[in-house]
Amino acid sequence: MDRAGLFSIGTIGKMFHLSVSSLRHYEAIGLLTPEYIDPESGYRYYSTRQFEVLNTIRYLRALDMPLQEISDFMGKSGCGTNGGKNAAAKASSHRKTETIEMY
Repeated sequence: MDRAGLFSIGTIGKMFHLSVSSLRHYEAIGLLTPEYIDPESGYRYYSTRQFEVLNTIRYLRALDMPLQEISDFMGKSGCGTNGGKNAAAKASSHRKTETIEMY
């Protein structure tokens, strides 16, 4: 397989400030699957098409949205160009509701 345009798991971790173990966990729970896994080495590679999903995951985690909720929503929305925006709006709304309930 031609790996042009693919980034190793370590490179993605550095680019998105995520640990390699977090990326492996996202794969294990079905949240983010690598674009390509080398059958000989087991190395995981990600493409630029996955950057929006990675940014969305990071943003929603910063808003304290649980991974299961992120996974459920992204699965239902398809997380294309609109899915990430919808997930962010839902998280923001959820966060505001929690804040209001605290008072």
